[in-house]
Amino acid sequence: MRATLILKVNAITLVAAGIAFGLYGPLMMAFFAIPELLAISADAYWQIAAFARMFGAALFGFGLLVLAVHNSYADLTIASQKRVLAALILGHLIGAFIAITEQSSIWWTPAGWITTAVFALFMLAYIYAIFTLPSNNPDERSNPVE
Repeated sequence: MRATLILKVNAITLVAAGIAFGLYGPLMMAFFAIPELLAISADAYWQIAAFARMFGAALFGFGLLVLAVHNSYADLTIASQKRVLAALILGHLIGAFIAITEQSSIWWTPAGWITTAVFALFMLAYIYAIFTLPSNNPDERSNPVE
C-alpha cells in the first residue's frame, strides 16, 4: 500500500470525524457513553457540546493538514517522507494508547473499540509505509523525474 493512499484515506477519515463532531458534538459524545445528556444540567450539556465541537475543529484541521501533506508528499525527499511518516506514527500511537486506556477504564462502548482500531490501523499502515520506502540516498526523491 502506498503512503499517498494511506495519507488520503487518513485525511478523509479525519475530516469526516471533524465534521461529525463539529456539527453533531453531543450525539457523537453519546456514542462514547457520556452521561445521559438530557439528564444533566444545561451548563454541563453546553460544556460537553463546546468540547465536542472544538475537538471536531481540531480533527478537521488535522485532516486538512494531512491532505496538504498528501498533495506534496511525492515532492519530498525520502528523508523528509520518513520524518512525516514518523510524526504520523507517533501521533497515532499516542491516540491508540489514549483510546485503549479510555476504552478499558471509562467507555466500554463499541465506539471506543472503533476509535482504538482506527488509530491502531493507521499507525500500522504508516509503519508499513515507512519500512517500504527506499533506503538509498536520503536526498533522492521517491519519484525521480526521468
